[in-house]
Amino acid sequence: MCLSLQYLTADRNHLWCVPRHLCQLPSLNELSMAGNRLAFLPLDLGRSRELQYVYVDNNIHLKGLPSYLYNKVIGCNGCGSPIKVSEVKLLSFSSGQLTVFLPAEVKSIGTETDHVLPLQELAMRILYNTYYRFLKDFNFLTPISLPKSLLELLHCPLGHCHRCSQPMFTIVYPKLCPLRETPMAGLHQGRTTVSFVAYCCSTQCLQTFDLLS
Repeated sequence: MCLSLQYLTADRNHLWCVPRHLCQLPSLNELSMAGNRLAFLPLDLGRSRELQYVYVDNNIHLKGLPSYLYNKVIGCNGCGSPIKVSEVKLLSFSSGQLTVFLPAEVKSIGTETDHVLPLQELAMRILYNTYYRFLKDFNFLTPISLPKSLLELLHCPLGHCHRCSQPMFTIVYPKLCPLRETPMAGLHQGRTTVSFVAYCCSTQCLQTFDLLS
């Protein structure tokens, strides 16, 4: 509810995670979370056009940056140090030698061969599209008719597809885009091994997403 907040600094606070609601701050322009213990970032971080500066340097467990942060001013030196997946109890996604951790709220990971959405995800998307876009009222959905955790997700989705902006609630289709393979590689000169991660809503979006387009 901090609608006027423009600058937020939370450096060196032993943070393991940050709430996805942070992405809903409409005026936030600069965010610094350097020197913490972050292993992942909210899927929608960077989706806001107002947010232009993000600093997450020296979060050694952090290996993935949401692709929304591409073309933003980012600091990520000292991120992506080697760590055994078993040491962090989070879902992880690997491509080649790269592995990134996903937010704790993600229930499952989709691949290019998963053409059918899980029933729970499909139901959540239908509820969201029906009642948020047209009625914009979730008050009728009590915790009795829907688990509290899912009701909260309707108010603040896990994230939005980086290809088509479809809200996502339980499953994501990630695509890794190593920073070293982008035009931004020269700015970091090998001081980081992170990847941009595109979180997509379906196999179609996963296959057609292009970070550089």
